[in-house]
Amino acid sequence: MKEKAFSGFLLKQVFLIGMLYMGDYLFFFFEQNYFNTYLDHVLYLPELHISIMVSLSATVGLITMYLWGIISDNTRSKFGRRRPFLLLGVVAGAGMLLYSLAYWMFGQTPIAYIWCLIIDVLIIGISSNAFLVAERALIPDTIEIGKRGRANGIINSISYFGLLIGVAFLLLGNELFGIPDPRDTTPPIGTIITQDGHFILLSVGGIVFIIVSIIGFAFIKEKPISVLSEKKKFFAEIKQTFDIAELKSQKEFYKILLAFVVFQSGIASVMPFLFIFIFSLGLTTIELLLAIIIAFPILFIATLFLGKVADKFGRKKFVPLSIVIVSIGFFIIPFAGLLGDKILFMISLPFVLVGILALVTPLNAWSQDLLPIDKRGKFTGILNVVNTFSQIIGSFAGGIIAISFGISWIFVLGPFFFLISIPLFLKVKETVKTD
Repeated sequence: MKEKAFSGFLLKQVFLIGMLYMGDYLFFFFEQNYFNTYLDHVLYLPELHISIMVSLSATVGLITMYLWGIISDNTRSKFGRRRPFLLLGVVAGAGMLLYSLAYWMFGQTPIAYIWCLIIDVLIIGISSNAFLVAERALIPDTIEIGKRGRANGIINSISYFGLLIGVAFLLLGNELFGIPDPRDTTPPIGTIITQDGHFILLSVGGIVFIIVSIIGFAFIKEKPISVLSEKKKFFAEIKQTFDIAELKSQKEFYKILLAFVVFQSGIASVMPFLFIFIFSLGLTTIELLLAIIIAFPILFIATLFLGKVADKFGRKKFVPLSIVIVSIGFFIIPFAGLLGDKILFMISLPFVLVGILALVTPLNAWSQDLLPIDKRGKFTGILNVVNTFSQIIGSFAGGIIAISFGISWIFVLGPFFFLISIPLFLKVKETVKTD
């Protein structure tokens, strides 16, 4: 299929959505890391409190993203159908700032934990998922199928800057705000980040999210309301989700959902332990920066390449080969850990990052192609099941492997899920016509 050039308008649109994804990456990097360390380092709460908050937050996200999807599908405001929901990112960003005030307001008391729980689970859990469903539905809403792979490649590449900023602040947080843990009376003495440190870090995440939400609302363009289909009733849409005829009509979507859950479980088996593994290698800050300098250019190139070939040759043609190549890199990592070989780690790290971050580029485009045109928000919410279920499967499987055989061997578990997903992806129909 001949590739069509991007117009200036479309490039601007793609760049703006990429900005939203960048803010999304940074915000949730901080939410997933510093919200948890806040409970441990500042409020001195045991791990069970973290587990409760994370579980409740995931549950609320699973439900509300689906509901927001239905609401946004049937919104016909003068600002568009998705854009108004981007402004709820302002609420989520403000929530992150408020979360960081718990200790200053209530000290190390049960009320401080309730404050954190309400903000993360309810305020951020509800508002951020409105932002997410609008952000993700904007791609298939505004970008035609023949350009969607490249668009996802560009958007994902821009989003990595959010991840880079998050990693940079992770290192700076430990360097500038890390102090010996006063709870440790005998060696080894751990490190914690202070209340002041958490306030500064979470303020950065919240403010950036607020800014990109406002920019997205102000400048992203949607299709005119006049071309949209007739609005549907909210409860009728919920009921129809479980209708047998509806399920059968969307069987290709549910095929890719199942394949995506398996694939994403491989990522989820590695991600919770990735930084723990990296720091266990005893890398200096310079060595870690060198590894990032080597890996991220390869990640950017791979992301753009996978988006380009997904448009030119179809969504699934290169997926099996890409998964196999990436899996080889994953298999090398345990030997880097066992041998303490930092060079071997730096060679294999790009494979890991491509597997975790870049491979979703054609997969995202593929799943977007299969979203029903008038119900993209609702089915984007259903697709969120991928993240929830894969986190449950992957994190437990990775934890069992890490405890039983050592943390290095989670990098063998990841490809196990990846390879199983290949025949599942091959059963999904191709959505791009090629010559």
